[in-house]
Amino acid sequence: MVAMKKMIVSLSVPEALLDQFDEVLRSKGFRSRSDAVREAMRAFLDEADWESSDGENQLVITTVYDEHGPRGEFSALQHRHEEIQMMLHLHLEKGQCMDLFIARGSNAILREILGKIRRIKGVRSIRFISTSSGVQ
Repeated sequence: MVAMKKMIVSLSVPEALLDQFDEVLRSKGFRSRSDAVREAMRAFLDEADWESSDGENQLVITTVYDEHGPRGEFSALQHRHEEIQMMLHLHLEKGQCMDLFIARGSNAILREILGKIRRIKGVRSIRFISTSSGVQ
């Protein structure tokens, strides 16, 4: 593993904002402000990369639907898109299921997959997390 050179950066922030930040970073178990700021910066860069038209990303997509919902359509989607590398099916509360997709590929194709999932009848909830492979 190559050691990365770290730079010291100074910021000016309102005291109330810093107090809130410190409270949240302690509650989430961060060791330091630097750790929390680095994670926030990575999330910021991931979001910017996802918004760009080119680039590659990894997505974790969760869908919630009634148990008699779109399982067949999800399976067909996975077979049509090699970018979907894994699917996991979970049984939630009575009569509800969750499918988790892990996909990797170009932003354009991943957006297309999300659009197709959104159009499937019976899907009640879709959430996703994108992570760029280029963020250090």
